[in-house]
Formats: sequence, structure tokens, C-alpha cells
Amino acid sequence: MRWARSARWANWSRFVVLAAALLTAGCGNPTSFYAISAATASFVNSDKLPTDHLAEAITGLDCSTVRMINDQGPLCRRKEPIVIEPPLYCYRTLGSIDCYREPDPFNAGADIVG
Repeated sequence: MRWARSARWANWSRFVVLAAALLTAGCGNPTSFYAISAATASFVNSDKLPTDHLAEAITGLDCSTVRMINDQGPLCRRKEPIVIEPPLYCYRTLGSIDCYREPDPFNAGADIVG
């Protein structure tokens, strides 16, 4: 049920941002149209509002209003490091499967498993 609520919120929030962009674009000079268009493009591409980007610049943390609403957590959080693990190459041997960090280290012509 929580997933359904977050999906509903994501669709609703995109509609609200688009509606705000269209409604305020007619209220002023072309600059407001460009600002709203840039904010909408930023939100669609990064799921972050312009205020989130401002908060990130000030705090140095990862800030997201949408994430805060979805999981009821804080607005800004520490950036989680991206861990890139080296690939494993696994081969079927007698009685088991052995894995190595490099492809076919013994040049046995074995087929990769999985």
C-alpha cells in the first residue's frame, strides 16, 4: 500500500508542477515563463525542486522534498557512497563452482557459469 501511495504522490506532484508552470506563465513577463520551465525540467529530470538544489548547495547534503514526503524522513541526508564491486567470473570445476576476479585465470577454456 505504501508503494501505491508513493506512486500516486509522484504522479500528483508532477501534475501540480506542470499546472503551476502553465498557470504562472501567463501572469508576467517571459522571464517567469523561462524560470518555471527550467524548474519543471529540473523536477522532471532529477525529481528535485529548485529549493532542493539550493539546499544542497548550502548544506552539501543530498536534499529531496519528494523523498522526504514518500518516506517521512529528513529533507537533507548524507550522500550515500556508490560502491562499485569488481566483476566475478565463476567456472564449473570438479564438484563445485570456483569464482575469480579475472576471466579464466588458468586458460582452461572453461565456460562461465551464470
